[in-house]
Amino acid sequence: MVAIDEYLAIVGESEIDGIKQLAGLIKGEKVVHVNATPYGGGVAEMLRRVVPLAQSLGISASWQTIRGNEEFFSITKRLHNALQGDASVGISEGEWKKYHDIAEFNSSILSLDGDVVVIHDPQPLPLINFKKGGKWVWRCHIDTSSPNMGVWSRLSGMVNMFDASVFSMERYIPKDLEIQALIDHPTIDPLSPKNEPLSADQIEKVLLRYGLDPERPIIGQVGRYDPWKDPIGAIKVYRSIKSEMSSVQFVMIGSFAKDDPEGSEWYNKTVSFAGKDKDCFILSNLDGVGDIEVNAFQRGFSAALQMSIREGFGLTVTEALWKGVPVVATRAGGIPLQVIDGVTGFLVSNYEEAAGKLRHLLKKRWLARELGQAGMRHVRLNFLITKGIMDYIRMHIELVGKSKATAR
Repeated sequence: MVAIDEYLAIVGESEIDGIKQLAGLIKGEKVVHVNATPYGGGVAEMLRRVVPLAQSLGISASWQTIRGNEEFFSITKRLHNALQGDASVGISEGEWKKYHDIAEFNSSILSLDGDVVVIHDPQPLPLINFKKGGKWVWRCHIDTSSPNMGVWSRLSGMVNMFDASVFSMERYIPKDLEIQALIDHPTIDPLSPKNEPLSADQIEKVLLRYGLDPERPIIGQVGRYDPWKDPIGAIKVYRSIKSEMSSVQFVMIGSFAKDDPEGSEWYNKTVSFAGKDKDCFILSNLDGVGDIEVNAFQRGFSAALQMSIREGFGLTVTEALWKGVPVVATRAGGIPLQVIDGVTGFLVSNYEEAAGKLRHLLKKRWLARELGQAGMRHVRLNFLITKGIMDYIRMHIELVGKSKATAR
């Protein structure tokens, strides 16, 4: 189990002492997190690190995942897409019933007795109908700035049953929300296998294992195989660069999760579009690409790319910046909070602009280095797990009552 003191050299004594003092106010309090999947995607990655860290601070934190079949996760994926603005999504009455029935089943097998219960995203949302006690929070990691209103109108009734909600950005808060809304940016753990320091030898071994040439420039995008990440658009950007800079290599890395039935379809579309280009690598966890490999690839990038159409926040951007790699990205979701145009990378509006900025960085390595270092500093100040755990503790104190926490 990681202890808070292990972050001392990264964030400093003052921040660590502040976390310990706040955690002491809620020592022994029970916090339950519930989401859809134990692997794949940013929510699972965050909970895998946040929960043990909270436990090391004396908080009785736990993490549980719901059970569901393929039909259920097909429904919840469409709910996800609808919340992100897909107006074509429609959910039948039979599917709504299935959605609620699975929640009722999960309420009977999960332990939902906590001082604070945090329900992540739409998949376990109907569990609120079976609340027995404690304060319940809906943590939405999705860009809900322009949701499909037909779907949102059915979900909002349940959301408004919670004691509070948490969104990644202020503009994601629905206008008709009736409960308290808090803002909390997702964070990464600098000591996790995906972000811990690696030696040059470790990085090179991974690159060579997958057939890349460490002596040639590499650009890459990390994220699920999903239409919102626009993996095909990322390949178009690479091809535009390749036409002028023949030495460049491109890596696309994604992972599959049980709550994302579209993953295989979009992986196959991406592989098909990439064709037989020997310098275009389409990889996933099924190829043995785990956290260490993603870490090595990102550290091996000359520059990172993120062509997302919609993005809740974009932790893969955070990861690249933390590794000193400049990022060229769209203005989707929380990306502009991280990619400060001309400072930590470049924000772009189309494929041509993205290709131009990447060519600029590949030609001017000193500039890529400067932007990368600025990105690392920006993440240290704003998007590390130490800030995330502090925000969770503050939210807990706000919900359980300041007088109760102070009495402790």
